[in-house]
Amino acid sequence: MRVKLRGSLDQTASWAEILSDGSLVIELYDFSADAQQWLGNDVAFAVVIPAEAKVEMLSRLSDGRILPSGVAERDNLLLHLLQGRFVDYYAAKHWLDEQAIPYRAEFEPWA
Repeated sequence: MRVKLRGSLDQTASWAEILSDGSLVIELYDFSADAQQWLGNDVAFAVVIPAEAKVEMLSRLSDGRILPSGVAERDNLLLHLLQGRFVDYYAAKHWLDEQAIPYRAEFEPWA
């Protein structure tokens, strides 16, 4: 399952996806002239949230709504809420940091 975030920076794309192991990845692909100039090519940044942290994220994003009981339904709701709330990877990562939600940061210098 994957959703595209609206994006705020030219020549970038952000999305959120539930991986087969249940983790959530929020990624930014930067194909801008700045990426080319400063890093030499297109790059990608990602945060990978472990499956066990998704329930806490969903609870905080859902503003007290009753959550679905099934994993697939919770994942769909989480993606929908992420898409509606965060314009891009940077906004989502900032919120994760503020909320102290654990994640692993990744950088791909040759995206």
